[in-house]
Amino acid sequence: MTSPAASTRNTSPPPVADSLLARYLTTPLFFAAFLLSFLLVDTRNHNITQPTTSRKAPPSSSGGGGTEKEEPWVWRARRRRLARLEIGQALEMRRLVVGALLLGVGVGCGGAWWVGRWVLRVVGWL
Repeated sequence: MTSPAASTRNTSPPPVADSLLARYLTTPLFFAAFLLSFLLVDTRNHNITQPTTSRKAPPSSSGGGGTEKEEPWVWRARRRRLARLEIGQALEMRRLVVGALLLGVGVGCGGAWWVGRWVLRVVGWL
């Protein structure tokens, strides 16, 4: 006797595996697009994000004279937040960069074809 929970299990077919050729073509394309979009986001944000005044630690109660020193965790937290923000923006921009890369490859192939035909006409083979 089967329980009602067992009969409501997901019985969808297993996911279709991508072809090897598609994986070998899309993986480098998506990786290059992510790197380019991350570079664009980083250069755009480089001028925007400037360090603000640093936070100081409260005076120590151990009789050390109450000297103030910068807390390293503040800088790590800022860098971590900035990295998350930049990676998120790069992932959002990746689709646009993939389109630009494909357009660039298409224009480059068309230009190479046009130059090749022109060279063949000049040489007299066509």
